[in-house]
Amino acid sequence: MTSNLKFTIDLAKRAGNLALSKMGKIQKITSKTDRRDVATDVDIKVEELIVEEIRKNFPHHNIIREEGQDIDNHSKDAWIIDPIDGTKYFAAGVKHFAVSIALWQKERPILGVVYQPGTDECWWAEKGGGAFLNNKKIKVSHLRTMADTIISVGGGGIANKSKKEQTEYLKVLNKIVPVCNRFRALGAGSLCLCYLAQGYLEAHISSPIRPAKIWDVAAGMIIAEEAGAKITNSKGKWPGRNTNDLIVTNGHIHQQLLKLLNKK
Repeated sequence: MTSNLKFTIDLAKRAGNLALSKMGKIQKITSKTDRRDVATDVDIKVEELIVEEIRKNFPHHNIIREEGQDIDNHSKDAWIIDPIDGTKYFAAGVKHFAVSIALWQKERPILGVVYQPGTDECWWAEKGGGAFLNNKKIKVSHLRTMADTIISVGGGGIANKSKKEQTEYLKVLNKIVPVCNRFRALGAGSLCLCYLAQGYLEAHISSPIRPAKIWDVAAGMIIAEEAGAKITNSKGKWPGRNTNDLIVTNGHIHQQLLKLLNKK
């Protein structure tokens, strides 16, 4: 384990435990542009802790963050952070939320940590070193038949979307639901990719009406990739930071799923 990875794991756990200690003590909830998305005063406090520690230890790196203003030092290295992925759950007192911290170099992740304080589960990976859950190495599912798969779709909250957007979302569901074993909408992109990395899911699709933001999946992408996942956009290309169009699978069903999603 490198010093950068150890730093990130320790920081994610500190941040997660701070969030957990504040559960049930939220003082302010703010709606974002999309009224289905919210931020709390705890999101802000947790993000401030993470940013402060990163700036102290890596003063020349860029920082991309969910709640505050990004820091651009014109570096090839960028920390991408989501202080609480799953704020809706957190605000409701449900422990299905996580802290996500990743380090990217240009358009590729090189390190990622996702910590779920409610269950004390920590997923982490570093480029070329494999993926781990609480120090146990994990791998993606071996399933190769679509009928056996569990597939998650990001997003939700379609009631306030246009009819066109709702139709596009339902088109995706109509393509995958009849051919998979189970369909999930779990509401926290970082955790979806970690569940895929450990073999609970076979695929995760970014919703066409509520696409993933980079901070939702930046850490999960390398964790999944190091566990053996295949990551592309719907055209089969590496998505980079453009996670509006994101398909992640166990690799075995990737081409089948791409073909299905691109079918007119």
